[in-house]
Amino acid sequence: MSDIITKEKPTMPEQAEIGAVNKLLSQKVLRLYHGSKDKDLKPDFAFDNANNDYGKGLYTTPEIELGREWAYSSYTHGDKGYLYTYEIDISDLKVLDLTRLDSMHWLAELLYNRKIDLSGREALQDTIGEIIKKYKLDTDEYDIIVGYRANDSYFTYAIDFVSGAIYRDTLETALRNGNLGIQVFIKSKKAFDLLKAVGNAEEVDDRYATFYRNRDKEAREKYMADRKNQTSRIKQRVFDFL
Repeated sequence: MSDIITKEKPTMPEQAEIGAVNKLLSQKVLRLYHGSKDKDLKPDFAFDNANNDYGKGLYTTPEIELGREWAYSSYTHGDKGYLYTYEIDISDLKVLDLTRLDSMHWLAELLYNRKIDLSGREALQDTIGEIIKKYKLDTDEYDIIVGYRANDSYFTYAIDFVSGAIYRDTLETALRNGNLGIQVFIKSKKAFDLLKAVGNAEEVDDRYATFYRNRDKEAREKYMADRKNQTSRIKQRVFDFL
């Protein structure tokens, strides 16, 4: 497992993210939101699909409007989505804040946990293995992980970087397209034991499905424009970091 590498010279957007997360984590009790198509959600330890950014657990956001959009982030077959509200006392929890760290740590976590279809691109397996070996952190000791959210579009951007199609700074810009904000991942049994539901599930208006699609569409269009307009960089390809 890798030693922790922090960001040496955070950009202005990165500084803003770090400041926002510091402000969030300075609170003793966090209020968090989870959007779901499940009408009767009862999350517990090892909840959810392991094929997600940080593995099995509960993915939440501190932003209520994003939580409502997340309720429609998967196909609901015409049914409503639901917003769940939680509170958690983090005073005695160990939190890994990926926003302060080199983005290669985030990428390694993503590549380690998500299932990747490499049909026709088997050569990428060695590169992925090298990234994980060099940058994957031991997250077993943490109760909560805070970091970027990667829906399927954003995961595509990560694979583009791994394949050498884009530069690292293009990837880092893409992570902020669409203003998905950060996610707070409830990971350990200790954290789940402290998680408290607040009120009942809110039925989310289906206009949030349109909001979600529009946000994703705008992010993808911005990414494609940035990718097309890339100019030559020095030491910004994936192999420069291995």
